[in-house]
Amino acid sequence: MVYSELIKDSVVANINISNRPILSKGYYLNLALLYARLGFYVFPVKHDKFPYKGFEWTKLATNDPSEIIKMWQVYPYGRPAFYCKPSGIVVLDTDNKPEKGKYGFRVLKELIGKLGPLPKTVLVYTQSNGTHMYYRMPKDRGFIRNYKNCIDIQTNHYCLCGGVYTPKGSYRFAKGYTFDDIKEIPELPPNWVDFLTNQKTIFHYENSERTFAYQKPEVEGDFKILYEECLLCKTAVDKAQVLKEEAWFAFASILSDLKNGWELFDKFSQPYPDYTPEKTLEKFKQGKKYKLKCSCIAKKVSICNECKYYKNKGEKNDKIK
Repeated sequence: MVYSELIKDSVVANINISNRPILSKGYYLNLALLYARLGFYVFPVKHDKFPYKGFEWTKLATNDPSEIIKMWQVYPYGRPAFYCKPSGIVVLDTDNKPEKGKYGFRVLKELIGKLGPLPKTVLVYTQSNGTHMYYRMPKDRGFIRNYKNCIDIQTNHYCLCGGVYTPKGSYRFAKGYTFDDIKEIPELPPNWVDFLTNQKTIFHYENSERTFAYQKPEVEGDFKILYEECLLCKTAVDKAQVLKEEAWFAFASILSDLKNGWELFDKFSQPYPDYTPEKTLEKFKQGKKYKLKCSCIAKKVSICNECKYYKNKGEKNDKIK
């Protein structure tokens, strides 16, 4: 099947165009195979973008057609996603939601003015009113995870493939920026690489010093109240590198009450030394099963006993719930 024929209904000239075509049988399998043919390591995810329970996508993502066919026999309605790292792709994931204080397009324009233009590449409009831009990943460079809380630099995570539709939106190719238009995915320019890898934060803890290619995300929205009032939440953001497992579990339980709890938990977990997207998702799902109160958390997480809000009010979570 010709690539352009398969995704013709998913190529749009404007980010604001709304369409939801009737998909042919086997559409997502064929889309996965086409991405694999281009060298991407793909795997199926659920309609809500989450991996299937028990599916170890970091190990099973592949560009082997026979293995991909087997995957879609098990998950026939799976939406194809690709694992950036083995695919050799870094994705600039711009989130543009002015109503939530995320001005991704404005920030990207500012960066272009500062660092110079980006090469024309495959561009996908995302369901978050943003874009995915594909570039070849340089070797042996550790990128920051997020810039100004509106541009994610996807290197060790996954992105949904262009041409995917979900109940909440779509991932469609910009006209003139498909794989047919871009014969070879370009490299990210050296000055962009330097800028997105050299913003290091040095953390000092007790007798050790560790350097991470990580920029602490901005704290905003409903979570800002928790960050300011809850010592556990503040510690999880400011000192993620040394937070113990029981504290992460409690943090997951607290965030599960927020609408964007999973996104926050994943974002703040990334500087943790043993972070993997797969383990983080499982940890969040486990924490979501329990509604822990301060008195219960404080029995296992000692830092909570130093929390002024806990001492004064007893139950910090009640303020948010």
